[in-house]
Amino acid sequence: MRKFLNLILMLILSFTLLGCSEKDNNKKVFQIGFTTAPVEDDPYYIFAKTFSDIVKEKTNGEIIIDVKGSGQLGQEGEMFTGMQIGTTDMAIMTNAYISGYIPQAGLFDLPFIFKNGEEAARVLDGKVGKEILKGYEDYGIEGLAYGEGGFRHLVTVKNEVKKPEDFHGLKIRCMETDTYIATYQELGTNAVPMAWSETITGLQQGTIDGLDIPVSVIYTNGFADIAKYVNMTGHFYSPLILCVSKTIYEELDSNEQEILREAAIEAGKTTRISNAKSEPVMLEEMEAQGMNIVQDVDKEAFQKAFEDFYDKRAEGIGKKYLEELRKELGL
Repeated sequence: MRKFLNLILMLILSFTLLGCSEKDNNKKVFQIGFTTAPVEDDPYYIFAKTFSDIVKEKTNGEIIIDVKGSGQLGQEGEMFTGMQIGTTDMAIMTNAYISGYIPQAGLFDLPFIFKNGEEAARVLDGKVGKEILKGYEDYGIEGLAYGEGGFRHLVTVKNEVKKPEDFHGLKIRCMETDTYIATYQELGTNAVPMAWSETITGLQQGTIDGLDIPVSVIYTNGFADIAKYVNMTGHFYSPLILCVSKTIYEELDSNEQEILREAAIEAGKTTRISNAKSEPVMLEEMEAQGMNIVQDVDKEAFQKAFEDFYDKRAEGIGKKYLEELRKELGL
């Protein structure tokens, strides 16, 4: 009798374990990558982590998004290509990198195009932003939503920059996108294309004099120990985009797709709220650490210097997109 009971218990245990195994196997696990450090105040991390948490909650744990920061899935170009061919699941991409592959995305790389974050959010979440995001499908990628890296300011090791001529002759690390490079050429700057992973070494060795990045990225990556100035030029606005490989996306059912899209939109809004709250505190802390925060930048002089620049860039980006953006901004 005891042997019989033991046999029954073993069978029950086996079926229980089998059931658990099958349930675990039913979970869908995807990786989402980004290049910056996965630290609490970093907007890339906030975007990815918030997205992951929302998806897990809304699917009762049936879809798991594994967050991979610090370039674990490759640099941005590698992740973009990976999503196209289906070897990378998801990524938080910088708009300037996206525009190197998707020309119309370059609309949001134009210098001094947005007055503030509220205006940028309205445009990105509106007709023009949605239209450009929809165009990602032609490149094998599903663009789910915009987040915010923030306005990109000029970090320099030795030079204070307040007006256009202060850019002359500087060697500035630049993402390899047409609009960024053309902007620096317009300013008489030597644009140096460089991967993010090489940037800190480049500053320390004098290969470059500076770079443009948002305040949150300056702060979370410890630039106060490396560079002397944060020049509040705000010359580029940096949208972040949460992207999914179209191959992966099309394997999901319509309900799962909707959950991912809604989660991405909500997570994107979280990055904007976080930046607005944290940026003043970060600037104050970096100043206390000895970094010079150059606030008296002559924005009007910069805007005047770029009066004809938008029309020069229109053909590469798409004239219809520029016209729609000007209408939305009342330009």
